[in-house]
Amino acid sequence: MSSRSARTYIYLSIAAALVTMGLKFGAYQLTSSVGLFSDVAESSVNLVAALAAFWALTVAAQPPDRDHSFGHSKAEYFPVV
Repeated sequence: MSSRSARTYIYLSIAAALVTMGLKFGAYQLTSSVGLFSDVAESSVNLVAALAAFWALTVAAQPPDRDHSFGHSKAEYFPVV
């Protein structure tokens, strides 16, 4: 999967999380249901996860540099001395 197509899915995930939270919050406003409010708070975890994935993809897409000779897409367990 290319970085570009992965970003498309991340954008969709962020948008879905925001829309879901908005709809649930709107329902909470209409009903004053504490259960719906707690569901909005729980849905924020999905948004945080999508934002973390966006950050990870952004870092992984960076080209190689002096400290990361093979790029940023692979984990380096030991620093090269």
